[in-house]
Amino acid sequence: MTHAKCNYWKCSNAIGLFLVILFVLCFAWYFIRPVEQELHLQLFRMSIVGFEEMNAIGFILGAIQSYILGYLGVGIWTLVGCCMKSGESHGSCCDGK
Repeated sequence: MTHAKCNYWKCSNAIGLFLVILFVLCFAWYFIRPVEQELHLQLFRMSIVGFEEMNAIGFILGAIQSYILGYLGVGIWTLVGCCMKSGESHGSCCDGK
């Protein structure tokens, strides 16, 4: 079975945008459902470098870092060989086999 060659930039952009959307949802959820807000803040502080409070700076830092994580994740995925190269499928990493 042949597949199109992986496009690192296109895939990374898509994953990065997906992670930014997830971050936006998590950020909004803090205000929509105000339960365990201190835990919510602690998790953001733990996972986002420089995050301090639920404000514009925290939002921008989180969105940028989420987008960058998309590129890092796809880069690591490619390094471990789970991306299709030379039009050949590499098994379970790519096509569910």
